[in-house]
Amino acid sequence: MFAELLTVERSEVFRDLLASYPFKPYAEGALFSGKTRKETKNGKEPAKTWEESLLSLLVASIGRAVESGGIARVYCADKKVVGLCVTELDDWASRVLGRRAARVSHLMALGRPEVQTIIKQLILSQTLRETPRGTVLVARVPYVDLSSINALERCGFTATQTSIVMARELEESLPDSTPLGHYEIAAAGPDDVDEFDDAEFDINGGFLGWDAGLPCTVAARVHRDWLRVYARERRLLMARDHGEPVGLLAECLKTETEPLLGFRVGSIDLVKTANSYRENGVATDLISRGLAAFRGEGARLAELTVDSMDVPLIRSCQSLGFMTVGSSLTLVNRRT
Repeated sequence: MFAELLTVERSEVFRDLLASYPFKPYAEGALFSGKTRKETKNGKEPAKTWEESLLSLLVASIGRAVESGGIARVYCADKKVVGLCVTELDDWASRVLGRRAARVSHLMALGRPEVQTIIKQLILSQTLRETPRGTVLVARVPYVDLSSINALERCGFTATQTSIVMARELEESLPDSTPLGHYEIAAAGPDDVDEFDDAEFDINGGFLGWDAGLPCTVAARVHRDWLRVYARERRLLMARDHGEPVGLLAECLKTETEPLLGFRVGSIDLVKTANSYRENGVATDLISRGLAAFRGEGARLAELTVDSMDVPLIRSCQSLGFMTVGSSLTLVNRRT
């Protein structure tokens, strides 16, 4: 039924939905100036517009969520679907916490902002009633989507993390930069994660959403296990100075965007510098190495998520050509 929501009253859907969709900044031309529109394959069929491509990507994303065990709940009015909430079980978080953990992956509604808030609150309330007690629910919402944020707050969700999303093209050469330090950078293995000093590499509680409020020792273990997931895939870079770990970068390659948007996206999910090495060029060196790897894998764009309070890291990203394209708020609800 979610397909009905995305096809009826299309202009209204685009106005309210694409305003908060993660790939919208890349479609508006701020980064690409329309250069990435897919070419017509045989010269007979018109190329898809950005709106059509983004809509197809969204439908595919919701479809995958439902097929993998997620639950889609709809809200109907006048025999039409006007609201949708999709929740997905987070198996890894559930194992780590020893309790059920899930995320709200999609939350949308039609109508004016105040109407959207009411619809979203109603469908969230239904979702919470049907969610077993003891479940931790996490939602990550773009800051521009105030109707979703307000609905989540009214349903007992509290904020744990504010993030800025930055992006840059990978066709261009990197801007000239002169890092202050010269560090050895290599892929880290799962065992290398244990070398990190928790006092030096302090990942904020609430970074993952469901890790908010955990005791410090438990949170440190959770974050190490999270980093090992990247290390097993050779997606964790470590910077060393005379053998000592001084920085780390966790990244992944999003290939699911290629069929519809025509390009891959390299995602830098975490950059951390040891407190004693901050603003010494560690983050710049790590990000530069990550960008080079993305280009080698055929990515067209790199995006990076950073804590909105980490001003030194934001400056480092800007020096490497990154532009701010959005921001998000992570909220959590612990069903008791």
